[in-house]
Amino acid sequence: MNRITVIVVLIFLFSLQCNKSYSITKQSRLAGSWYPSDKNELLKYLLSSDKPLQKIEGIPLIIVPHAGYMYSAHIAAKAYKAISAYTPDIIIIIGPSHYEYFNGFALPVYDAIKTPLGVVSIQQKALHSLSQNNNFTFNNNAFEPEHSIEIQLPFIQHYFPDIPILPVLVGTITLQQARQAAVQLLQTIKHYKNPLFVISSDFTHHGPRFNYAPYHKLQPDKRMEYIKRDDKKAIDYILSQNSEEFYNYCRSTGITICGHNAIVLGLLLFSKIHAKELVAYATSAEVTGDYDNTVSYAALLITGELNTINTNILSDNSFTISNADKRFLLSLARQSIETMLNNKTLFEYKGTIPEHCKQNAGAFVTLTINGNLRGCIGYIEPIKPLYQTVIECAVNAAFHDPRFSPLTKDEYKNIHIEISVLSPITRISSLNELHLGTDGLLVVKGNRRGVLLPQVATEYGLTKQQFFQHTCEKAGIYPFEYDTVTLYTFTATIFSESEIVK
Repeated sequence: MNRITVIVVLIFLFSLQCNKSYSITKQSRLAGSWYPSDKNELLKYLLSSDKPLQKIEGIPLIIVPHAGYMYSAHIAAKAYKAISAYTPDIIIIIGPSHYEYFNGFALPVYDAIKTPLGVVSIQQKALHSLSQNNNFTFNNNAFEPEHSIEIQLPFIQHYFPDIPILPVLVGTITLQQARQAAVQLLQTIKHYKNPLFVISSDFTHHGPRFNYAPYHKLQPDKRMEYIKRDDKKAIDYILSQNSEEFYNYCRSTGITICGHNAIVLGLLLFSKIHAKELVAYATSAEVTGDYDNTVSYAALLITGELNTINTNILSDNSFTISNADKRFLLSLARQSIETMLNNKTLFEYKGTIPEHCKQNAGAFVTLTINGNLRGCIGYIEPIKPLYQTVIECAVNAAFHDPRFSPLTKDEYKNIHIEISVLSPITRISSLNELHLGTDGLLVVKGNRRGVLLPQVATEYGLTKQQFFQHTCEKAGIYPFEYDTVTLYTFTATIFSESEIVK
């Protein structure tokens, strides 16, 4: 092979790597083992004799198991049959990663996935739109061996043929990451009128095989009674849409619900629940007779209204923070710091909340003493109502900024509070699009991220390049990585206690 030919081949291979329109179909890894490879045998597992739900009020979410079909297909089929009257235009499948450890959320580098029933297409526009967010990354190492997504596909092909999917795997996450990801996912699919959410999760895995056996010394009947009790408590949290309590319950008890983080993300997508139901529940012991190592399976159905993502709630033309709102938020910030300082508890406001302060918005609370920084913490994404964001960020700025020791009572007397309410972030392609002094900057490289507020550039007389470099330093991003950093800008409404807010 001559030199020119080698160069041409290398250029071609490089172009394949860089091209975001992947022409790759993932072949089934489960057919013939987890479920039958024969179409007729496979269809027997997909059917349910239960009467389908005739009318779906709102957007549906189902939680279904992902074990081998001989163990759990009869449970999953009931949930799919219950929503078979619904006509989705996209199906978002969210499942746990069993084989690859990572932080955040993983996306596949596939165009489609093949099963014995044919090919399921992945919605590429939504996939690549979601990948632009800091919590989501392409990770085929996680998808290649994973079963939690593929196990749902024959059901989807049978009940909702030719509907594209958006598959997401969940790794280790914090509750804050889940809230951020919920906002980002909803923003990605906002143009779809009838999404369907499928959360892939088994429930308690109990026994020595799973390194979780708190009831192993009990007799089988009593053991199963306790396992079902624990599952029921988790299910009650889910059906009451109590995502935080469910998240904390799983963390504090160690209960082995493998898709618990996927469930948390699913619950955070909804603002209001219309209907909720435990469709079916069973355990593997009912099939195998093995009570020493058992897995629980539940099928749940939730319908309701999705959270509204107001992308323009803080733009100059659509949203104004009044002087009364500013006074209210500054008062909340001070009360929350004082309450934590004196009572060691988070302040709970029980009065009337101004309407604009109820809307989700990102915000930072900055504390200074005699003009010197004493703490600054905030949320960039609009993951909570503005008033709640201010309460939490004020406490975090005072007591949890890693650059400072916790605020003391003597210092509290001298603090000055400034609040920056942020607009939604906008991705930019270069620093040329940055309006210095008006725009704040968010830089993202993998899981590293740094942010500087707009006023920082003015206060320190920074150039665009200096502003960018300081933001990268906060994120731990090195100069040799600058060319691969993703840039976002935002504006801020800034107000402080030193102003005369009438």
